[in-house]
Amino acid sequence: MNMSAVVGIDLGTTNSVISCVKRGKVETILLDGKNTFPSVVSISNGKIITGYPAKAKLIMDPSNTVGSTKRDMGKDITYIIGKQKMTPQDIACEILKAIKEKAEFTLGEEITQAVITTPAYFTSEQRKATKNAARKAGFNVLRLMAEPSAAAVSYGINQNKDQIIMVYDLGGGTFDVSIMKIRGNKFEAIAIDGDFRLGGDDFDEKICSVLYKRIKEDTKIDIEVGKEREHMAARQKIKEAAENAKIELSSKENTSVIIPNILRDYHLDFELTRDEYYNLIKPLIDKTIEKVKSVLKDANMTPEDIDRLILVGGATKTPIIKEILKKEIRDPFTAPNVDEVVSNGAAILALSLSNSIASEESSTITDIFKEEFVLDEKVNFSYGVALLNSQNVLEFCPVVHKNTLLPCQAGLIAYTVDEYQKVVTFRVFRGEHKELEKDEEIGQLKISITRPEKEEVAVGAIFEMDDDNIIHFTGVELMENSYTMPIIHSAYENDGQLDLNLVEELIRSEKIKSEKIDIKAKS
Repeated sequence: MNMSAVVGIDLGTTNSVISCVKRGKVETILLDGKNTFPSVVSISNGKIITGYPAKAKLIMDPSNTVGSTKRDMGKDITYIIGKQKMTPQDIACEILKAIKEKAEFTLGEEITQAVITTPAYFTSEQRKATKNAARKAGFNVLRLMAEPSAAAVSYGINQNKDQIIMVYDLGGGTFDVSIMKIRGNKFEAIAIDGDFRLGGDDFDEKICSVLYKRIKEDTKIDIEVGKEREHMAARQKIKEAAENAKIELSSKENTSVIIPNILRDYHLDFELTRDEYYNLIKPLIDKTIEKVKSVLKDANMTPEDIDRLILVGGATKTPIIKEILKKEIRDPFTAPNVDEVVSNGAAILALSLSNSIASEESSTITDIFKEEFVLDEKVNFSYGVALLNSQNVLEFCPVVHKNTLLPCQAGLIAYTVDEYQKVVTFRVFRGEHKELEKDEEIGQLKISITRPEKEEVAVGAIFEMDDDNIIHFTGVELMENSYTMPIIHSAYENDGQLDLNLVEELIRSEKIKSEKIDIKAKS
């Protein structure tokens, strides 16, 4: 393995895909001869198993197998698999390690550099956990890329026309909607929204609930909550049957769910029509339409402004989604290779960012980047602090605003309130509402005062969003002197906002000290 390939990876809830650029074309890398890789991990006799063999064990050995963990990334959750404790980050790492090893075997090349996609509406903590998992798996992560942006790049690269597109991305476990402006090979995210706990898995669960109900009616056994091994195995059989029924109802008007011996001396035989299925999932689809309307509002656009509506993600194969979107927005376009389009777009970005770009064949660069390639992504949530308003009520005060171009930073000033106070504490929130209870508190930002004084002391809190949409915090102590007075006066005249150019100049000249601060997010 003398060469080193750069890749794009769609780390999915149910399936993952890896792509690269070869000979001027984007290609999906086959893993064990297949273009998708189940995001499932199992442990058998102390050995970690991934992919299709692990997926098979969801039914045969459910207590030692886990899948669909992507939604829990960044959370303080532990799974007991076999006798091992594993976090969602550990699961992602094992999946990525397997993908890396199998892709290297297919290509005959080492793979070190990658762009990893995440849902556009993943939080900073989820993105950080994803990046750490990829690093632990042996990747140099060039960038975390929003899934809708990757789909837009895959669709729009080298089309040589200006257009506004909406990407409706409904995968196995997450939903994103994004409006992007394309000018040649410049891609700019205008507005984003989504729900990282809504996807095709939820469609499956709606079918499962009906099947659980039928079994309970017939047998008086509630296998949905049963803890016996027989009940656990039955649940996995039902989940697999529900997924198959969902797929069949995409092309048929009805389907039969038949599971012999799902319980001792009981055979499940259930008919489900497409209309019944649609009634089950309609509330979930309506939630996505609310997000679509929200993103149009954020972009200050109407459906008539959208030149093309692109469907991405396996769950969009459900026909009713196309019907509703056609009625609400416009006739949608289904991306070719709908399961691969996200990893393909990530591979294009990976090539553009790669250190090995110079070593690629010149024809590859010319074919892929006929014009300069630019991707501008946006902050996906507002981040800020709790401050007292004029009525002496605590409310959310944004520091970094949603839909600001990445990377970006902003800061605010605050003061001690007690004599000789040693620490100034900010409650940090993420959200879009003035009312704190409607936003998510992610932790406390504590800035130390090195020289406490009787009089008030000013401090600055700096919020920085990097290219990966991960937030970083810096605290600065602004002891009142001739150096800091311009900063303090400027903040007073600008509603507490820091002049970061002045702050950075003083940090560089060591006139003031700064401290990088980690805050532990609340799970």
